[in-house]
Amino acid sequence: MRFKAKLTNDQLSVFHGVISPMSKLHDPMAAAATTTTASSSSFWLSSSPSSRVAVIYLDEEYLRISCKSFDMTCFAELSQKELFLEHRIESAADNVIVLQVDLQLLKVALQSVIQSSGHGGYYHNHQQQQKQQSSRSNNNNNRATSSSSAMQTLVLQQQVVILKLAKRNNLPCLCIEGRSAVTAENDVEIYQAIPVLIMRQSEMQHHLPPRINNPQVQLELPPTPIRAVIDKLKGMSKHIVLEGNMKGDLSIRIDQDGASLACFYNHLIPRWPQEEEEDENDIDDNGGRREEDGQNNTGNNPNQKKLSSSSTSSSCVIKVDSQKLSTCLQWQQQQQLPVTSCLLGMVYNEMLVLHILLAPAQVGFFTYYIPVHFLQQDDLIV
Repeated sequence: MRFKAKLTNDQLSVFHGVISPMSKLHDPMAAAATTTTASSSSFWLSSSPSSRVAVIYLDEEYLRISCKSFDMTCFAELSQKELFLEHRIESAADNVIVLQVDLQLLKVALQSVIQSSGHGGYYHNHQQQQKQQSSRSNNNNNRATSSSSAMQTLVLQQQVVILKLAKRNNLPCLCIEGRSAVTAENDVEIYQAIPVLIMRQSEMQHHLPPRINNPQVQLELPPTPIRAVIDKLKGMSKHIVLEGNMKGDLSIRIDQDGASLACFYNHLIPRWPQEEEEDENDIDDNGGRREEDGQNNTGNNPNQKKLSSSSTSSSCVIKVDSQKLSTCLQWQQQQQLPVTSCLLGMVYNEMLVLHILLAPAQVGFFTYYIPVHFLQQDDLIV
């Protein structure tokens, strides 16, 4: 059984950007109850809180991460061709490796390599802006210094981080090897080993995303993060009511005995389930949409237009725990995480779904599944 992959600093930042919010998806009370046990039994997976343990599924094409905590689920699927510079995987189970890992330990290990290399997402563009500003303000006497720092930046950008599966002290570990290069002359090698538990391939069926009905309402959230709104409402109520329709309207409110407070969004983009299937099936190798008979598939189907016009009256009301919703929006704080869009799906009396698409589209996605409170017909009357 072998697995080895190479990542650039930007790819490592994207991987850390996905792992970091998933590592916070746990029950605080359960984590506090097991803190003493975890500290006394260092570096062994069985002593970690069960809510922090995730399952990673590796094959020749994808890296899938499944994290179940309390009654919430987060599932990520990343393309290895986009996430890694190169990778190699070998196993007796059709080149498939399934393992359990503590996401908190994995996040800390990735963060240590990122901080030591001075990288943090979109680092290349940030350094270019700094060099342009410094070159405008500097005179001819310090051009040599600018050239030297540019060479040092180039050395940092060319650093490659290795992620591999190996044994340490006769225990299987997910190892991360990086290099801290503050200057071109001096560098420090960094080695991190996170203990893992190897699983059978058949066990992955217990860690797949939950099967749910098609959402009645599915909207694309605005570019402005809504977590700030959720956090303010969270301090006033334990539950938040979301009401949306396929016309592009979404309201987020709290209802109490004395008053009701609401925040309204309109002109959101509704997303139809058939559009999602076309988006996944009509992407070519270059990231563009395939065309058939000289026409683009988007919006040219009259049956689809008829279905869309008749479905605009669809609406849905759900009631969700405010703390859980705030936890599932922690990814909006990750500046190094390139996100294309976030889709909010509402299934009445069943589930709230947050589907986050990464940029570019070939990298992958991660999805949150948040259970909702059961609503009676009387509860829908405000």
